[in-house]
Amino acid sequence: MLRILCVIYFSWLSRVNCQLISKVDYDWENYTLPAVEPRVKVITGVDIIAGHNYPVETHTVTTRDGYILEMFRIPSSNLCGRNGTKSVVLINHGMTGSADSHLLNGPNDGLPYLLADACYDVWLTNCRGTRYSRRHVKLKASKMKYWRFSWHEIGMEDLPAMINHMLAKTKQQAFHFVGHSQGTTSLMVLLSLRPEFNAKIKTANLMAPPIFMKNSLSTFQKLIKPVLQRLPDFELLPNHKAIHSIVARKCNILGLKEICIALYIFSQGPVSLHFNRTLVPLLIATHPAGISTRQPKHYYQLKDSGKFRPYDFGLKQNLALYKKFSPPDYPLNKVRPLSPIHLWYSDDDGTISPKDIPTLVSKLSSVVTHRITDPTWDHTDFLFSKTIKSKINLPIINIINEFESSPANSQLKKQDRSVKKSGNKKKTKP
Repeated sequence: MLRILCVIYFSWLSRVNCQLISKVDYDWENYTLPAVEPRVKVITGVDIIAGHNYPVETHTVTTRDGYILEMFRIPSSNLCGRNGTKSVVLINHGMTGSADSHLLNGPNDGLPYLLADACYDVWLTNCRGTRYSRRHVKLKASKMKYWRFSWHEIGMEDLPAMINHMLAKTKQQAFHFVGHSQGTTSLMVLLSLRPEFNAKIKTANLMAPPIFMKNSLSTFQKLIKPVLQRLPDFELLPNHKAIHSIVARKCNILGLKEICIALYIFSQGPVSLHFNRTLVPLLIATHPAGISTRQPKHYYQLKDSGKFRPYDFGLKQNLALYKKFSPPDYPLNKVRPLSPIHLWYSDDDGTISPKDIPTLVSKLSSVVTHRITDPTWDHTDFLFSKTIKSKINLPIINIINEFESSPANSQLKKQDRSVKKSGNKKKTKP
């Protein structure tokens, strides 16, 4: 389904938008995207979490540049037998996804639920432009100006705003990070350009990290590159909530479910043997979540340059913005969280080539690599595999647990208690 949506969308864009682009005097600034959807009950991440009998909270965060974001929180679980303060885990989604991407597997296999069961306080991001984070203090999502961002802005603005909110609410100084795909790219942007955030990250588990991409990208992704590069910055692959929810409900009807699964698999081309086919109706209801065209264009620039660096706006704008004709490299030598970074990658990832992982490893100060050698383990298997619990999620929880029982974490707890005591003293002053 996702590939069919991509093909239809790009075909339409190539016929309509490329004609508009050729008109130099076209007023992109005041162009408004059509947004008419029937009123119908849609499936949300909050519905999914509550449907599995987990407590859920929605938090609203505003970035420095005015984007209004929603975060989901699973503060506890009935299976956690321990009271008191819980350590915090932040899960950051990839491109075309949202918090939903990590929720679809349900409590038996899904990482957020397993972490809550293990007595962690779990937070999930919804970055700008996704179905839950489409508001702005001044701009409307129907206007082109809203979509002038890439994963650079997500790393520099969205992540710090959400992290600061999360730590303030939980009264903690540090947290555990788990990211998939673009969710890892944005973290590298943050830690390299705002290195003060390194001290707030206990562990970082990065799944399928698209950072160096010289040898990456599938044939399909390469084919759509010429079309994407001609497009201005605006919304791509939006989530039409009502339409997606209607199709998903039809696909859950007995007799139609197998047809939907067959059509989904047919539309995807070669599908991993690990793919959990029962997730197809929920995938259709929640994905894609909406992105800016600048996000994939920025990734194409990484492939062309073989470097990890900010967006290339062209010679004139680069000179004004970066004081150089080309963007500078992100200073990855400044990426130094409180423990070694864990990189998860696979041999058969159609988006991230294992040939690019050594380049990333060479740029980071301390790394542990986890190579998935199973045949056909693809980019989305880190989210939707039938064996994700044993292959990915339980090992990640073990890494987090190990840090929690380490001397380094004991020192952090002492610092937390010291900060709380000093805060209480200030409150008692007349």
